Amino acid sequence: MDKGVLKEIGLTDGEIKVYFALLELGDSTRGDIVQESGISGSKVYEILERLQEKGLVSIYLKDKIKHFKPISPKQIINYLDDKKMQIKDIESQVNSILPDLLSKFNSSKEDQEVELMSGLKGMEIIFREQVDLLSKGEVCYVIGGSRSSDSEPVEDFFQKIHVMREKKGIKTKMLYNMIERKKVFDLYSSKKYPGTSTRYIEHSSPVAINVFKDRTVIIIFGKKISSIYIKSSDVANSFMEYFNLLWKNTKN
Repeated sequence: MDKGVLKEIGLTDGEIKVYFALLELGDSTRGDIVQESGISGSKVYEILERLQEKGLVSIYLKDKIKHFKPISPKQIINYLDDKKMQIKDIESQVNSILPDLLSKFNSSKEDQEVELMSGLKGMEIIFREQVDLLSKGEVCYVIGGSRSSDSEPVEDFFQKIHVMREKKGIKTKMLYNMIERKKVFDLYSSKKYPGTSTRYIEHSSPVAINVFKDRTVIIIFGKKISSIYIKSSDVANSFMEYFNLLWKNTKN
C-alpha cells in the first residue's frame, strides 16, 4: 500500500505510523501502540492528540486508563473536505488583500528593471505576463532569432503563446530571417492568424527580441535558453525605432 498519499494530504510520518498501528490493533493502550508503531512513548500521546484533532482517532477512559481506537478511514474524506474549506477561506482572505499587496509591490519597483530568466519555464513566466498586460488591439513586436532544427519544444511553446495572443485580439508584427520564410509562413500565416503581420530580412542571429509596452525581452538560444527581461520605456522605445527602421525596408 502506498502510504505516501497520506503525507500529501498533511499527515506526518509519525501520524501515519501510529494510525496504521491502530488499524492493526483496534482498541489499544499507549504501550500497545508504542510497540506496534515503533514510535517512542514520549511522542505517542502528542501524535494521538493530533490524530484526534484530524478526526482519525478516538480517545476515551476505561478503568481510569486512556484507550485509543481508530475512526473509520472514510473519515479521511471528511478531513479532506475540511482542508478544502480551509483553503477556500485562505484564498478568499488572500484575494481580499491582493490589491494592497500589488500596490505595494508596484510602488517599490524601480523605473528600470533587468532580470535574467532561464529555460522554457522562465520564458513562460515572461510571455504569460505579456498576454496579461496587452489589451485587444495592442501590438507585440518580434525580431525572430534563427533557431536550430532541434528546437521543436521552443516552437511548440511560441505557438501556444501566439494562439493566446490571437484569442485575446493582440496584434503581432514579426520580422524573421529570409531563410525561415516557409517555416514561419506555415506556423504564423496571416490566413491562420489574422492579427499577425510578418516580414523578412537578411538577418541571422541566435538572439530573438520581443518588444511590448515598456518591456523588452531578449532571448538567447543555445544549449540553454536565457531570457533578458528589461522594463524600461527608454530601452523599449530604442528597440522600437530599430524595429520600425527594419520594417520599412522589408517586404512581406
